[in-house]
Amino acid sequence: MTNSPTSYRPAQTILHWVVFAAIWVQWLINEPMKRTIEAMQTGATSAGNDMTMAWVHVGFGSTIFIAVMARLYLRYRYGAPGHAPGTSPAQAKIATIVHWALYSTLIGMVITGGMTWNGVADLGYVHWLLNIVLFGLITTHAAAAIFNQFVRKDGTLRRMIPAIKK
Repeated sequence: MTNSPTSYRPAQTILHWVVFAAIWVQWLINEPMKRTIEAMQTGATSAGNDMTMAWVHVGFGSTIFIAVMARLYLRYRYGAPGHAPGTSPAQAKIATIVHWALYSTLIGMVITGGMTWNGVADLGYVHWLLNIVLFGLITTHAAAAIFNQFVRKDGTLRRMIPAIKK
């Protein structure tokens, strides 16, 4: 395992954007999933195409889980680039915490969503709380990347958007 490569592998970048896109799909089709879970829990029948959209939600949730696990494996196997030059120790620590919190929250969301969907335990409220945490983490992550790219001018966005030129 390499501890600090100079750049992300293409698979790591692709998986980053797969997770990003899948999260947005999940947020867009959240309501049909909530209605379907409520119908399932009360013995009712899902209205309209809610069940279809719920299965789409499940599919994208599974995709997120697989992509996150693959990213963790690639990170373990090949490492990740170090922080940009000039990053303070405090900023580096915060960035590391936010990244691991993102991974943990996404895994937690898949577990709580899957347990609720499969009737193992009603963890919908926990899933909803994790969604709020996820939104905050994503906002923090994106704001930091934009700040580093345009204020610190350290090339941070080139790590995940290879088309950006130096």
